[in-house]
Amino acid sequence: MLQDGAQHTLLTTTLVAGGTSVVMRGFEPGALLQILQAEKVTLLFALPMMYRYLLEHPAVDSFDLSALRTCLYAMTPMDRRTLELARQKFPARFVLGTGQTECYPTTNYYRPEWYPDKEGNIWGMSSPCYDTAVMDEQGNLLPPGQVGEIVWRGPGAMEGYFKDAEATLQSRRFGWHHSGDMGYIDQDGMLVFVDRKKDMIKTGGENVPSLRVETVILAHPDVEAAAVIGLPHPHWVEAVTAVVVPRPGSNLTEQEVNRWCRQELGGFQVPKAVILVQELPRTTTGKVKKHELRKMFAGHYGA
Repeated sequence: MLQDGAQHTLLTTTLVAGGTSVVMRGFEPGALLQILQAEKVTLLFALPMMYRYLLEHPAVDSFDLSALRTCLYAMTPMDRRTLELARQKFPARFVLGTGQTECYPTTNYYRPEWYPDKEGNIWGMSSPCYDTAVMDEQGNLLPPGQVGEIVWRGPGAMEGYFKDAEATLQSRRFGWHHSGDMGYIDQDGMLVFVDRKKDMIKTGGENVPSLRVETVILAHPDVEAAAVIGLPHPHWVEAVTAVVVPRPGSNLTEQEVNRWCRQELGGFQVPKAVILVQELPRTTTGKVKKHELRKMFAGHYGA
C-alpha cells in the first residue's frame, strides 16, 4: 500500500531497480495478505493502522509471508504493542520513514531494532540527501535535548509554494526549510518528533504534545483509532480531549480510557474528556483532520 508522495518515491525506485510493484485499488486485510503470499512481496509500505488490521485478521497465521524482508510505516506513530506483535508475526525488519511533500524523497529514517528500549516517536537519522537540525524562534540551532522546530536543508527541498511568495519566505527563514513540526535530538543523535506546532495543546500553563497522549491511548487493546485535540475551556484555556474509535465488538468506555491514561501519563496530560465516535475524519492519505474535530466539538466544554 502506497501513500501520496511516498507512492512516487517507492514506485520509481522499484522500477529503476528492475523490481515489480503491486498496486491495490483499496485496502482490505484479507486481500492484501493473499497478495503478499501469492506475489512473494519483499517490501510492504502501510500505515500503522493497516498493520493492526493485518495482525487482527483471523487467518493471518495461515499465510506464508516468508518473502517479506522490509516493512515500512510512516505518517502516524505505531504503538509499542502493535510494533512488537508485528515484528513477531512478520519475518521482516521494520523501518520508519519520514518526510514532507516539500522535501523529496525522505528526510529521516529509523529502525526500531537499533534501540529496542527507546520510547517516543523517533524519526531517527538523516537520509543521505538532508541535514537535520532543531531551531528556536531566533534561528539558533539547539543542542540535544532541547525542543524546537525541526528544520532541514538539502537538494530535495522545494523551490517554493505555488504563487505564494510569503509562505515560501516563511518556510526558508535562516536558510533552512521549516517543517512546522516540533522535536529534539536525543543523546544518541536520533531525531525525536514531539508534535505539530499547531497540534501542541496549551493547558493550564503546560504544553502537552497531542501525539504523546495518542500513543498511550492507541496501545489499549480495545481502541481502533484515536485523535487528541485541545478544545476551548473556561478554566484550562485549552482542555486535552481524546476522540476515540472503539474496536468493533468491544465494550470500551470513557472511564476505561481515562483509567488507562492515568497509568502512563501525568495528571495534566490525562484527557479532561473522552469522546467516543464511530469514525474519524481523514484525508485521502489517512491523516486525521484535526481541524474538523476542533470545529465539530468546539462547544464541548461550553466555552
